[in-house]
Amino acid sequence: MSNVEIIQFIIDGVIILFLGYVAFLKSYFQEKGKNLATKEDIEEITSSVEAIKSSFQYSLQTKLSWRAEEHDALVDYYSKFGAWISTIMGVNLAGITYENAERLAEITSVLDDLERQLNAAGSRLELFVSNNDILLQKGPLIIRTLGLQHHAQNVTLEFEGVFLEIEQMKLNTPIDKQIELYIQFLDKQKTIYKKFKDQQLSDYQELLPLVVAHRNTISAHLRKLIGE
Repeated sequence: MSNVEIIQFIIDGVIILFLGYVAFLKSYFQEKGKNLATKEDIEEITSSVEAIKSSFQYSLQTKLSWRAEEHDALVDYYSKFGAWISTIMGVNLAGITYENAERLAEITSVLDDLERQLNAAGSRLELFVSNNDILLQKGPLIIRTLGLQHHAQNVTLEFEGVFLEIEQMKLNTPIDKQIELYIQFLDKQKTIYKKFKDQQLSDYQELLPLVVAHRNTISAHLRKLIGE
């Protein structure tokens, strides 16, 4: 609700308050035969007016609270989406070797956690936001981003496969021949990683227009909420 809408709402409320007051006075004068109001009559009028006023104030506060929730839901959702996709694109397997293979599980765990946070923020968004453009853009964008995450997590599995081969090699190959095989496995890792990054960049270039459109739609809606 924009500032203009809030002002209009307040004006409408004042009008309702006034009309309610007038209607009550009309009824009062009809019943009292236009006699002077007693102290009890005045208290009755005041009580009725205060009831109308209280109802109006509650309605206004409810609308303002809802707008605040909508604003926070949008900001929280897009912040978590930004953190998720940035982390996916920043996946870096350089420096991960057989000796520190546990880092692969850490990468997968972080991505899964960010996805869960986004899903929770997305549910809150759907509860408070009724902008159809935002909601229609959200689904396809998240599905495409899940594809990026799948590729990132899949490459960690490929690395784990290489490390399993290294483990088998260490058990079955004489030490004097292991160095040459280590080099071959290292080259295999480099090939896997390069292929992953090339594909990731290509996928992101296709996804970027959806990201930009979604960001612009959310930004425009936020500006509308604050009355720009």
